[in-house]
Amino acid sequence: MVECSNPNTSYDQRFISTAQVLGVPTSMAAHSFSPLADLVVELTDGSNKHLFLVSSEILRVVSPVWRKALDPESKFAPLEKITVDGTEYRKTTLDEIDSISLTYVFNILHHRAGPTPRSITFKSLRDIAVLADQYDFEDALAPWPQFWIEDLAKDSAKQLEIGYEDWLFIATVFATVPVCEKIILNVSKQLIRDLVISPLSSSEEELNRKHDRWSKAKREGVKVNLQLVPEKILGKVLGYPSVMPLSFPTCPRPMMHYAKNYTIEFIKKEQEELVTNALFPLWIFTKNMTDFSFQGPKLDASVRCVNHECSSLAIGSLLKSINGLKLQNILMTEEFKIPEGYSPEGLIRWIERIRMTTLTLDRDATYEEGYHTIWCTTHHTQDIISSTSSRLPIFGQKIPADFFLGNQHDSVTKHTSGRFATCHVARHLASQQSNATALLQRVKGYSAAIDS
Repeated sequence: MVECSNPNTSYDQRFISTAQVLGVPTSMAAHSFSPLADLVVELTDGSNKHLFLVSSEILRVVSPVWRKALDPESKFAPLEKITVDGTEYRKTTLDEIDSISLTYVFNILHHRAGPTPRSITFKSLRDIAVLADQYDFEDALAPWPQFWIEDLAKDSAKQLEIGYEDWLFIATVFATVPVCEKIILNVSKQLIRDLVISPLSSSEEELNRKHDRWSKAKREGVKVNLQLVPEKILGKVLGYPSVMPLSFPTCPRPMMHYAKNYTIEFIKKEQEELVTNALFPLWIFTKNMTDFSFQGPKLDASVRCVNHECSSLAIGSLLKSINGLKLQNILMTEEFKIPEGYSPEGLIRWIERIRMTTLTLDRDATYEEGYHTIWCTTHHTQDIISSTSSRLPIFGQKIPADFFLGNQHDSVTKHTSGRFATCHVARHLASQQSNATALLQRVKGYSAAIDS
């Protein structure tokens, strides 16, 4: 039989020895929180087992989850029974929280919060947040979470130190606390930096750094779990619903088991998918332009240029730009591969710098000038050849001043109507570059992260 301490005190305990069996708790403590206690909550904390005598009515009032689970007429399997100090109680169990933190919770819920401190450890706050989120009773703890959070958040720089990423989860659970909005912003920025701006690298040092920051590493006694980052926050931070869907588990309560360990593998996967979505279309474009034996996907006929002078100028200037930017090992490889040593943001910024020169031509008509008949069309193979040098003076009398278009992005805005038109190839390259840049902008909070 388990004995219990005086139920009239706010937090009494009495240790009761048990058999010293390996793997079994070596002592048991009973704690009473109500003179009308009718439920025992069992908790194993390290080598000790704790029995918390509580009011099931209070738990059912504050928590919709407990309301169903503790309903005497519940359709769930009946709870086990346990006898404490000669009285029989129904028994339920909790885990993933220490006895001191659970004591704070039950004292507050049972209106015996006098002994509750206004300052607690980060680990204790995190464990309380997990429990409150699981059982949906965070509002019933007010105003204590505000006291705890404001005390721990005095040093805003500490929120970004290794080991404190769970601030993102805590601040989301207790979102009504005013300071939590700023905490979410600060830690989200760091998450964005690691997911988007940090270089892709397989080096042991880099992997260890990110693993320590976002995994179950232990620093200063704090266990860090990327999977504690709420899915709704990850969705907002990453913001790729139409580009790359998240494979994060749709678990309504993080404490309902953490599923898989989405640590460095998760970060690396998101980075690789972002880079692939940005880079692969440009690799296809470059291979089509520079490798006539390329067996991969072909460019659509609508984005090709069959004017020989314009096409030759485009290829030559594209190669010169790629070589100048030292992107040959990225855009001209035999097989597509994700490059190492680049951040997604840095790689996309390099892609933005590629330039290609094309011609502004009358692409849908033929006309005569002097002794030369000029054919400039993207739809026919006819081409009456004369030297470029002999043609240019004649062209100069008819074509616009920006005959040579040195920036493909201008092809999207200039000569969109009228007789002369810019090159379809230039428009396509500009479009692919814009799409790559847009991937960064879809990462919500990205602009704020790089500006801070």
